[in-house]
Amino acid sequence: MSIAPQDGAPAPPPLDTALDPTLSPTPLYPNNRVKRHLSELFRLALPVTIARLGMLIMAVVDTIVVGNYDSAALAYLNIAHAPFTSLMVTGIGLLTGVMVMTSHAKGRDNLMAAGAVWRNAMPYAVLIGIVFTLLTMQSDWLFKITGQPVEITDHAGDLAMILAIGMPAALIYITCAFFLEGLQRPLPGMVLMIAANLVNLVLDYGLVYGAFGLPELGAEGAAWTSSVIRWFMALGLLGYILLMKSHHLYGIRNGFAGWWRGSRDARHLGYAAGASQGMETGAFAAMQLFAGRLGVIAAASYGISMTLLALMFMVALGLASATSVRVGIAYGRRDRPDMALAGWIGLLTTMCVMLALSIPLYLFPDAVAHLFTQDVAVLATTVSVLILMPIIFPTDGGQNAAISALRGAGDKWAPTILHLVSYIFVMIPVGYYLSFILEMGVRGLFWGIAIASLVAVSGLAIRFLIVSSRDIPEHPEQI
Repeated sequence: MSIAPQDGAPAPPPLDTALDPTLSPTPLYPNNRVKRHLSELFRLALPVTIARLGMLIMAVVDTIVVGNYDSAALAYLNIAHAPFTSLMVTGIGLLTGVMVMTSHAKGRDNLMAAGAVWRNAMPYAVLIGIVFTLLTMQSDWLFKITGQPVEITDHAGDLAMILAIGMPAALIYITCAFFLEGLQRPLPGMVLMIAANLVNLVLDYGLVYGAFGLPELGAEGAAWTSSVIRWFMALGLLGYILLMKSHHLYGIRNGFAGWWRGSRDARHLGYAAGASQGMETGAFAAMQLFAGRLGVIAAASYGISMTLLALMFMVALGLASATSVRVGIAYGRRDRPDMALAGWIGLLTTMCVMLALSIPLYLFPDAVAHLFTQDVAVLATTVSVLILMPIIFPTDGGQNAAISALRGAGDKWAPTILHLVSYIFVMIPVGYYLSFILEMGVRGLFWGIAIASLVAVSGLAIRFLIVSSRDIPEHPEQI
């Protein structure tokens, strides 16, 4: 049904599609389109952000509890997290195709295809988890060849062994969360993450300090808590998906036969994303190891500053994930103008939000640093870094939003190449030069991060401009 427009007036969209913009071509009213995208972006991003923040809040709790327990123990835990986090984030990148392909299927209104994405991804996630667990357990050789002090190498190697136990669980949880987010159903992941943080707070304090009748394990207590909580979250979200009322519409219980062949498109997209995430996180791990070479105080200060950066980055990651889904749905229905608008709104909104979040750290660095440690030397170094956050937050968050928009649009290897240039060929050498040659210490490492993030967001924004100007190809239907 349609309504004839008055002379000179634009025709309104058909009534059956005007009621649901996600089912229609791009609406004809630009202001309404912008408002709709902003509304949908924040509606999806809020629970995703809370879930992402929850992942880092657990790390923040670890840092605060262990940092106040013993500064040396905090340094050991931070160094142990370097290889674990690098591999885990690489795994998350390898699974990015789950969210993207699910959003494409949703854009085509093909629920069975969306369910097939999850079923094919689950065995793949378990396989990656096992391989990365074995690699994490061998972290001590990495600490040795990078010149870490013997004291750090011995303690961090033991902690990495404990963290490795939670690796498969982390990737199972991410697979389930990506699937639900691709369907624009992020609330279960958010609720589970809130519950996990409440358990983590009690268990972390109990095992580190020996409270509530638990053994006093120090940094090992925080590592054990992390692994236990990751399994709690994985089994909880897996159970939700298997038992949700609409499981039959998605074919959730149809088995995993042919998963390798069926996961081809998601894997190929994930290969590029995994390589990109791996290089970025590996580069940050290298910076962590540089901090270790500077000594225990530098390693502790770097760990505190990176925890704050990572905590705020989770806000950017929530907005970026929502951007990827919004772009992916528009891509799935082949609506190029709406896809472009979703990407640019996501990028600009993320940068503005991140700039706003950096202001308190810039204005009150001493008060923020005191939350994590009372060590005077660590405090002084940390304060000198926090005043750089208004530069780092918007650029680092913006590059993540831009690359998420590109993934949502099906772009594979170009973003990976841009990440290679920015974080391997810019951040590592610049950070090393500033820290060791110019003797700027930890501050030099963060200037390297700022410069690399600026290069990344600029290159990725230009790439999205190119990609969003192309016609969208037809998608073969899959079940």
